[in-house]
Amino acid sequence: MIKVLIIDDEYLVRERLKICVDWASLGYEIAGEADNGEDALMMLEHISARLAIVDINMPIVDGLAFAQAAQTSHPELKIVILTGYSSFEYARTAIQAGVSDYLLKPINMEELVRVLVQLRDRIESETHKQRLNADLQLNLAESDGILKREFLQTCLDGTADVVRDKPKYRLYCPNLIDGSLFVTVVSIDKTGAEPPPLWQKFAVANICGEVMQSSGFKHFESTYDADGRIVLIASIPSGTSADAGLGLLLQTCSKAIRAVHDYLKFTVTAGIGPSVHGIADAAASYREAVRACRHKTVCGNNRIIRWDQLPGRRSEDLSYIREDMIILLRLGDAEAIETSLDRLSDSLIAGRQPVETLYLVLYELMTTLNIFASENKLEAHAAIIETLHPMKLVDELETLDAIKRWLREQFRNALVRAKSLKQSTPTKLASKAKQYIDENFGNAELDLTDIAKSVFVNPSYLSRIFKNELGYSVVEYLTRCRMLKAKELMEQGCKNMFFIAESVGYKDTHYFSKCFKKHYSVSPSKFIAGD
Repeated sequence: MIKVLIIDDEYLVRERLKICVDWASLGYEIAGEADNGEDALMMLEHISARLAIVDINMPIVDGLAFAQAAQTSHPELKIVILTGYSSFEYARTAIQAGVSDYLLKPINMEELVRVLVQLRDRIESETHKQRLNADLQLNLAESDGILKREFLQTCLDGTADVVRDKPKYRLYCPNLIDGSLFVTVVSIDKTGAEPPPLWQKFAVANICGEVMQSSGFKHFESTYDADGRIVLIASIPSGTSADAGLGLLLQTCSKAIRAVHDYLKFTVTAGIGPSVHGIADAAASYREAVRACRHKTVCGNNRIIRWDQLPGRRSEDLSYIREDMIILLRLGDAEAIETSLDRLSDSLIAGRQPVETLYLVLYELMTTLNIFASENKLEAHAAIIETLHPMKLVDELETLDAIKRWLREQFRNALVRAKSLKQSTPTKLASKAKQYIDENFGNAELDLTDIAKSVFVNPSYLSRIFKNELGYSVVEYLTRCRMLKAKELMEQGCKNMFFIAESVGYKDTHYFSKCFKKHYSVSPSKFIAGD
């Protein structure tokens, strides 16, 4: 809205002007009124008005004097003079003094509206040009900084060329060309679903810069990566070894993390990459720093995470997750699903698993949801899951608790949408049969007949509905339970083959070994040996 001042010594004229014009529909608002020019000039110091409607004949300071003074102190102000026929020449003088327009008394409201529309268009046009000029000046001032950030980004992603970009190295980071340096990635810890606002990033970058300077790092650069994280590229002080430089960097990062918490009242996590030689090799350190920073999901936030203290990458077969969860989904067992999700989350923390294992676990769970959605023709649910990538999901949700809540919601939604399939008698029978197998698979005498008796149906009917509901035959599921338990015992350190076979329902160790090798493509002895 364009702010307007009405200045006239006649009260009724001021009231008529306020009432007889629909100011809001024209884009105006009445910001104030005065009965003389002196008071109006004082009001201009406190009200950013863009238009003044002024009577030319007023006491103390008349309209012409007001116009001349206002044009000097507030050149952006548009002024419309109100005049009577007897002072027409006086009004013409005012126009020459820079008044935008004049209207004759008694005021014709249609003429006033016409003038207001014209002035509104002029004011909006001028405002637009002023903004463009301000943006241009800002862009010119920041252009060098933008080009520098773009170049630093090429250094971080490894696309900078030492020969081709040599002038840029000298221009933007001359003190980082040679010598050892570290790359540190600082990520603001999320407290909700929304990404951190820009002011937080700027504030963290400023604190990091100040702490770096005060800690002895004379040569460093600060920038932002493509994901909005703060990146610090710091040269080790001359005469300092790489180990001593790392120690100094750890102290500096600790100070910065404390300062952010104390002054900004939120937390950050810093990931540190290895020492490299010169800015040309910064990409290698940056990659490790990002990986370290991403480990806050499994290691915790508000801390420093070093590249050389991360859990080692592991090659694991996690297909059992998909097999277990698809069975629970088909049975509609929401409670067991939540228990399984809790167990998976706890195992990631207790086992100090790398974040890559979390990605694989999420992949198995999302694939499970997709399979279940496709089986039950839940197209919309399947489409949501298919578009997600585990790494992106971890970056967005950031904490294990948030990820677990998201997974619970997805599994719960899938069950609710397919609830009509979960209430049928065949499903209940299959669920009871599964429970009986889970509790008795260690019995070597257990077979299809015994299982069918436990749910009071004939074996052929149970075999059919079990396969339809769970996707496994009774024998396949029984074997799977036995193999999973055997694998668990071996991973816990048990090496007695006879004990293992007997514990999972096999009297013949040779037959057990044959079944194990068929299931896992490796013999029990080699599995125990770790070959």
